[in-house]
Amino acid sequence: MNGLGKLLLNIRKLNNIARWSNEFVHQRASVSEHSFFVAQIAQMLGTIEEEMGGTVDWKTLYRRALNHDVPESLMGDVISTTKNMNEATKRVMEEAEAQFIDDLLAEVPAPYKGEYHELLSQGKDDTLEGQILTAADNLDALVECIQEIRLSNTDPFIEKYFLVLKKIESIPLASVQYFLKEVLPELVGKCKLR
Repeated sequence: MNGLGKLLLNIRKLNNIARWSNEFVHQRASVSEHSFFVAQIAQMLGTIEEEMGGTVDWKTLYRRALNHDVPESLMGDVISTTKNMNEATKRVMEEAEAQFIDDLLAEVPAPYKGEYHELLSQGKDDTLEGQILTAADNLDALVECIQEIRLSNTDPFIEKYFLVLKKIESIPLASVQYFLKEVLPELVGKCKLR
């Protein structure tokens, strides 16, 4: 293999890596399923942003959404509360992720290596597309929490719901505010959150 085939085989591992790996869940989802739904939510948020006068770089948004968790094909799903436990842990996790990206791309030939390195390294930043990705990633986690709560898996998912919601509320995008006001109530429905 010239490295590109090996990269694809590594990415396919995301089909077998479970989300919420440290929790009991009724509806198990893989990291690749999560990435698909993050892309769907990012598309929804991007559409709303454009309706409200924003300009979205769709190529950048889609590429970031589809690839944001590819390093997990080697490192596994590390939940955000672990990744962001404190500044030291966050820094170590960022260094580890950078090393996993280098490992994933070790045999990928030029000119593809540079393209893929940029694709896998850039994601959540202060650009509109980076903020949409951050929101979409957290909104998918919120939806997963709602599904578990509906299935009476309230401990720890009610607590996780409010932790994730707090993160989402701090994202200063019009699309996020619209989602919270217009879409979230429909998703929550009669779900008991307290």
